[in-house]
Amino acid sequence: MLRTETAVPYHRLARLDQRSARWWTPLSTLGVAAGLYAAVLAVLLVAGVIWAFVPGLPMPSALLDDPLNPIDWLLTLGLLAVMLPAVLLGVRWGGRRRGTIHSVAGRFRWGLMLRAAVVVLPLYVVVLGGQALLVPPADFRWPPLDADLLLVAVLILLLGPLQCAAEEYVFRGLPQQLLGTWLRSPWWGILLPVPLFVLGHGYDWAGQVAIGVFALATGVLVWKTGGLELAILLHTANNMVLFAFAPFSPSSMQQGAVDPIWLLVDLPLVLGVTIGLCAWVSRRHGLRWSEPLRSSTAPVEPRSLSAGEEDRAVAVG
Repeated sequence: MLRTETAVPYHRLARLDQRSARWWTPLSTLGVAAGLYAAVLAVLLVAGVIWAFVPGLPMPSALLDDPLNPIDWLLTLGLLAVMLPAVLLGVRWGGRRRGTIHSVAGRFRWGLMLRAAVVVLPLYVVVLGGQALLVPPADFRWPPLDADLLLVAVLILLLGPLQCAAEEYVFRGLPQQLLGTWLRSPWWGILLPVPLFVLGHGYDWAGQVAIGVFALATGVLVWKTGGLELAILLHTANNMVLFAFAPFSPSSMQQGAVDPIWLLVDLPLVLGVTIGLCAWVSRRHGLRWSEPLRSSTAPVEPRSLSAGEEDRAVAVG
């Protein structure tokens, strides 16, 4: 195997191997991932049609916006979660790479994410949960404790993190590494997906500002920390708290007007956590603020590495 670059940041990981650094591999990667996702959607569409013709089965609401309808949650989260295997297989089959879509370590760094989660998850619960309790929505209600509510909770716990991870792989990981195969600057892969991510949400201007800042912050976080783990954590912490409160507000799943006053809570939280995580990773690895975590091409045994070194190592070959 021939390496074309050494010790590269996340967005340039395809350059580690000559086979994955060819000019057409970003196109083949995207084509395979999109084709797989389309195939899965086609299968699900057929299954949905069959489901609709079977009498007595539960059905989704017209706009998939009923927070007490398990089918709405299954479709809303599930149709996004299936993007995750499509991306992973697209990178493997179309891009001829294994593992580097996750991080510069060539794998998903669970230890890094779990250490950060000890702080990030409680912070989001306190801030967003406290916001919902102090200023409850106008349509606040106590949901009935029945089988539907239990099933909704199970679906949120199972599919919520997968939906968040899928969006990070699609809107942060994939664009950065595809464009990074051609372009040296990381800003192409950070900025270009932001409008697409914003357009995927149906909020008004205040909500779109929050979505845009979130997309920009997580893009920078992926590049700086050398992987998708902390961006997925940030996305999951935000969404899971909001999902947990959804059954208490019938309008919570409807994307529309957002009170601009909530930007005073949302933006400082997202930017503060992003800056804090970037500072933490910089301190752990002795990085300057403008310096991203890079891969290592040294062939070492994982057991011989310290916790910090293990996060930086990437298996090439």
